[in-house]
Amino acid sequence: MEKNKNINKIKDIVFVFLFIFFIALIFVFNYTVNPYCIFKFPEIKGFNNIKIHKLTSKRSVIFSDFKLNAKGKEIAFVGNCLFEDLGLGLDNVIFATIPMVKPSETFKIIKVLHETAPSIKKIYLGVAFDELWNDKNDEITDELPEWESNNINYKDIINLLFSWNTTKYSIETVKASMENRGEEQHFVHPYKEIGKKEYNTGFSLSILDTIKEIIEYTKANNIDLIVYYSPVHVSKKIHIYEKGQWNNNLKFKKQLALITPFYDYSLFNGYNHFPLDENSKYFIDNLHMTKIYNNMILKDILSDNKKYGQLITSNNVNQISNEDTKKLEDYIKANKELSEVIKNATAKDVDIKIPSKIY
Repeated sequence: MEKNKNINKIKDIVFVFLFIFFIALIFVFNYTVNPYCIFKFPEIKGFNNIKIHKLTSKRSVIFSDFKLNAKGKEIAFVGNCLFEDLGLGLDNVIFATIPMVKPSETFKIIKVLHETAPSIKKIYLGVAFDELWNDKNDEITDELPEWESNNINYKDIINLLFSWNTTKYSIETVKASMENRGEEQHFVHPYKEIGKKEYNTGFSLSILDTIKEIIEYTKANNIDLIVYYSPVHVSKKIHIYEKGQWNNNLKFKKQLALITPFYDYSLFNGYNHFPLDENSKYFIDNLHMTKIYNNMILKDILSDNKKYGQLITSNNVNQISNEDTKKLEDYIKANKELSEVIKNATAKDVDIKIPSKIY
């Protein structure tokens, strides 16, 4: 009898030891892989350097990120445009943008940022035409978590280090990093952000009401709010035009200008109209920028003397809109074959990708 008790006790000890070891292993694995780029653990080429979930799966852990990294920051980017600090050394800036963000989510993010990091006194809010739609192909599978406190708690720890989602993303990060021995392959996707857009359900200008609320909230809390219209490649503008939605795009800008001045980075410039091919230097698809263009536009937005962002007000919005329309129509006339291809792009074209030679 005594012998059986001792055996059972040893079994219990072994079980507890194995359980603790397994939990510790998951902790170390997820912390070192760091799939969301939240921790300060260095990248190791061929192990954790290709962060395929750095942005696309961050919605569920973004508030935990704020608790760890937002305190002491002075500037925040929120809303639509997925800027990154790609070697610019912007230690006073936090990027609180998430893919396919909804206006209500942006407002919630701003509130949580203010609660978590009251040192943030300047917020850049990115907006874009696609936010006015609720296309079925833009359905979001993860949600913002509930906000409970400014301090890290057990839910944050579980979410960041022990959850199945994080572990799964860590495994996928390691697999992606091991492929090609850590050398990331860059591709250009000429139809990724147009083939899936249908522009036929859920059009609404209700975002303007949310922007008004955001303006009131930031003003009441002494936060300087700068609104900007996110950069786009000319192919996106052609798609909007050919799908009969260009006037809605202009209507949104005109209504926005009545609420607040904003900087428009979607207008024609010397960089956003080159073909999306193997030599594409500034865009990787119809919306997302290469490192070169990301840094160019990010530095411009943060500067006092802007070169690429046109200040739009209620006084000049009609003139600027007419000029941009004329440039777009001239571009379409000069590139009829391309415009026809863009017009007829469908969901089956989304996965087309071209290896980049210069990114």
